[in-house]
Amino acid sequence: MRFKQIIFDVDDTLIDFAATEDFALHALFKKHHWQLTREMQKRYHAYNQGLWRKLEQGTISYNQLSEQVFQVFLKQNFGLEVDGKAIMAEYRSYFEQAYQLLPGVEDALRFAQNDYQLTVLSNGEAFMQRHRLEQAGVEQYFSLIVTSEEAGFSKPDRRVFDYFFDQTTIGPEDTIFFGDGLQSDILGAENYGFASVWYNHRHRKNDLNLHPMFEVETYPQFVDLLKRDFQPGYRLG
Repeated sequence: MRFKQIIFDVDDTLIDFAATEDFALHALFKKHHWQLTREMQKRYHAYNQGLWRKLEQGTISYNQLSEQVFQVFLKQNFGLEVDGKAIMAEYRSYFEQAYQLLPGVEDALRFAQNDYQLTVLSNGEAFMQRHRLEQAGVEQYFSLIVTSEEAGFSKPDRRVFDYFFDQTTIGPEDTIFFGDGLQSDILGAENYGFASVWYNHRHRKNDLNLHPMFEVETYPQFVDLLKRDFQPGYRLG
């Protein structure tokens, strides 16, 4: 086989992040009787994604992100003064209850486990990500699950990859990353010097001019790549 190990991202690669965020946000706002319109939800998503980009760029820490998300958002949009960490903890208690797999995930994992060591590297909390994978019924496919909380660094920081490869016997030259995050997964793998497949099911533009080995939009396309042993130059139809 061309590779021996596949690293998977979690949110919006294995588990549907949009569905998870929608569930958690509605539960939180309903509990506090805050009005959540479609426009307000879009505004929250854009604000939250902006903070995650800052985290990936190394300009804020995970603890700072956790404190700022709701503290700043609710102040700016509702004029509310809240304990940011407490509200985030409540939000995450709802977030961990949602674990809808993206279409084709389990079939792909079941197929890939025969020839590859399957692992996870996620920007997130250790308990929450393991719990969601367990609840989704796919935790057993992975021999190693590593989170940024455990590593102390977030993708694409090369130190999170140092930490990951210290935990596995398979090196980066025999590893390929499968993830949706252009700025976290694909950039991280490229900077570290190993191969990647961009799972672009949200149809985003490659505005960072990165060079994943392949780009796929569905899990059946990914399984097709596995069957062809990541044949160079292969183009998906």
